[in-house]
Amino acid sequence: NVRWWHRNIERKGFAINGPFNHYPDFIVMTTSGTVVLVEPKGQQLKNDDSRRKIRLGQKWASLAGDKFRYYMVFQDGVTPLEGALTQSQFFSILEQL
Repeated sequence: NVRWWHRNIERKGFAINGPFNHYPDFIVMTTSGTVVLVEPKGQQLKNDDSRRKIRLGQKWASLAGDKFRYYMVFQDGVTPLEGALTQSQFFSILEQL
């Protein structure tokens, strides 16, 4: 379901602007034309910075329109922060976009 994906360049690529700039790690375009911003995380990154990024990303997605999504994704086996997903959950959603 992925048409293309791009590794976003931190501090030079696409940023979600807010109280701080957030540079999601990946930009994905699905075959249906949905743009998906993905911020992968590991257990060691379950912190307040990640919580702020989730809130900013979700706000961006809600204002950007139906063809835009934001997901923070934790490794399977790691309980994700509220508003984030596991890898398996994310790939299941991505298949349907």
